[in-house]
This record gives sequence, C-alpha cells and structure tokens, in this order.
Amino acid sequence: MLGDFISLSFQSAKSRKLRSWLTVLGIVIGVAAIIGLITVSQGLESAITDQFNKFGTNRLFVWPKQVAGSFNFGQELTTEDVKVAERMPDFKWVTPYLVENANIEFSKESHFRPVTSNPIDSIEGRWSDIDMDLKQGRLWSPNEKNSAIIGSKTAKDLFNKEIMINNNIIINGQKFKVIGILEEFGDPESDNMIHIPIDVARDLFSKKTQVTFIELVLKNPAEIDRVSKKLSRNLKSSRGNENFEVKTPQQLMEQLGVLLSVTQIIFISIASISLVVGGIGIMNSMFTSVLERKKEIGIMKSIGATNAHIMIIFLAESALFGLVGGIIGIILGSLGAYSVKLVASSFGFELIKISIHPWVVIFGMSFAIVVGMLSGFFPAYRAARLSPVEALKDE
Repeated sequence: MLGDFISLSFQSAKSRKLRSWLTVLGIVIGVAAIIGLITVSQGLESAITDQFNKFGTNRLFVWPKQVAGSFNFGQELTTEDVKVAERMPDFKWVTPYLVENANIEFSKESHFRPVTSNPIDSIEGRWSDIDMDLKQGRLWSPNEKNSAIIGSKTAKDLFNKEIMINNNIIINGQKFKVIGILEEFGDPESDNMIHIPIDVARDLFSKKTQVTFIELVLKNPAEIDRVSKKLSRNLKSSRGNENFEVKTPQQLMEQLGVLLSVTQIIFISIASISLVVGGIGIMNSMFTSVLERKKEIGIMKSIGATNAHIMIIFLAESALFGLVGGIIGIILGSLGAYSVKLVASSFGFELIKISIHPWVVIFGMSFAIVVGMLSGFFPAYRAARLSPVEALKDE
C-alpha cells in the first residue's frame, strides 16, 4: 500500500511539473548552500590544521598586542625584546623578523610586495627546525649582504619572466642577487615570500630597532607552557607594559578554529533561511494542491480511504519534494565545493582538501525530507479533515 501512496504522490507532482520544480527550488538552494559551506569550511579547517601541525609543539611566537576594535597593533616589538628572550636558556633559536612592504623590480616590471627579513647566522639550523627547505640554490654565507631567497610563486608568477638563480631583483632601488628558491608550501603567503638578511633590511627600510614578530624554538617542547609564562613575565618586567602576546601554535590554531566555527554557523544560518523559504513554498504548493484535488479526495474517501490514508498521500508528496530537492542540492553543493577548490588553487592556495563526508550527505538529505514533511503536515491535515460530502459538493 505504501508503494501505491508513493505512486500517487509522484503522479500528482508530475502532473504539475512547473509548479513542482519551483517548489523544489528553495530546498535545492538551501541544501546546496549548506553542503557547500560545510564541505569548504571543513577543507579549510583541515588545511589550517595541517599547516599548524607542521609547526610542531616546540615553538613560541611573540607579537605586538592588537588594539581592540582595530587592525592596528599597539607598541612595537624591538631588539630589546629579542635580547630578553636570548638571555633565557630555554630556547634553541630566537629569530626576530622584520616584515615591510617594498617595491620589487625585475625585467622592467615592478610590484609592491611584503619583504621578510631574518638573521642569517646559523641559518641552516634555524630553517631546518621550522621545515624551510630549498628547492634550488643555496642559503646565505656568513656576513653575506645583498642577496635574497624567494618563494616558488615569486619566482614563477610574480613577473612575466621567471626569476632564476643568480638573477638580480631590485628592492626599493637596491640590487639583490637571488641565491635560493624555496620549496612550495601550498599557500600564497608562504609561496610569495621574499627573504633578505635583517641587517640589510634595517638600513633599507630605516628600521633600526623595530621587530615585526619573534619566533622561538624551544630546547624542550614538553616545557612549552612553563616557558611561555616565564617569557611573558620577563618581557613584562623589561618593557614595563603588556603590549605584547606570547602564543603557542596550539593557541593560534584554537583562535582560528573559533573564528572558523563562528563563520560556519553564520553561513549555515543564512543558508537555512533558504530552506525555510523552500518549506514555505512546499506548504503553499500543498495547500493549492488540496484545493485543486478536493473532488479526488472526496472520491477516495467515498470508496473507503481513511483520514490516515489521505494524510500519508499528501505527506508522501511533500516528502518527495524534499527528497528531490535534497538530491539535487547535494549534487550542486558538492560541485560548488569542488569549484571553490579549483578557484582557490588558481590563486595559489593548494592546501584546501575537499571531501564529501557521508554524515554531511545524510544530514543534508534528512534535513530536506524533514523540512518537506513538516511543511506538508498542515495541508495534509486539512485534506484529511475534508468530508466526502463537502469535497464533492464544492466541485
């Protein structure tokens, strides 16, 4: 008997093709948006997690504290902060970075890009501990001055002509010889880096004591929490303020995780509005169907159909709208997620991994069917309450 009910529902929807597809459209949009957003956000979260896992558990970062409600930072870090960290016996490496925007020229082209500078003493040990590997060329020699190491995309994509080892680039009017090209990281920020010695950068950018951030590699990763608190106390005592932040990779990942979760909730909430609109569309269509099929309802009741039978028929029809909308929405949402990956890859962000998890498909399909059935409940209840005499008389 259930098969007969489904058949009747299918025939009814088929007889009103245009209205049926318009009814399904809201469900399609809502489910596609939810599937796409969940999948992309999971892929982005996975990419960020993979990157932070590469950091390991043996690093600390010191940043200027961000001023609440703005994108500006408070008091800058300085070389004095670096000395405070260097006096602590807990660190294997203390690496200050100075990051400044500069005009980069090569082959009669110019672009404005960030330039990162860092100490070059013991550079092989510093970089091996943070997974910075060369694809081509060499690292800096001791006391080497005007030379640069660049990211893979800086070499290939920044200029029309590819930058090769031993080519010269001009940074703010000063010539630098390219001595190395880094292995590809998979994210645009890292792959577009330009590294120069920090002593040269201080003269080039007139930043004698400023530091953008400090990276510290611990000798004993198991003591990261203790060392983090100790460093905070020492910096506070030296600076006389707390305009800085000491962060572990885990803390940075947790902050990004919260941001991603909030963003995901907001987008899914927006997408859910489409499902509500789709549900209203199903309800409207089902009420119209009840009015149009009064005679049919009257005939079915007069030959023995019960109220439960009538309700099942109309609920099956509304569930069918949800099912079809869910299937199409899942397909479109999945295609949309993979399209985002392709677009991200074209901009150099290769780390996003798109994977359609079974629970996402089940969630999307279940949500669509439940919304369809809930939307069809009141029209189905109204149809079931019609008496045969009233239904046939109205016709």
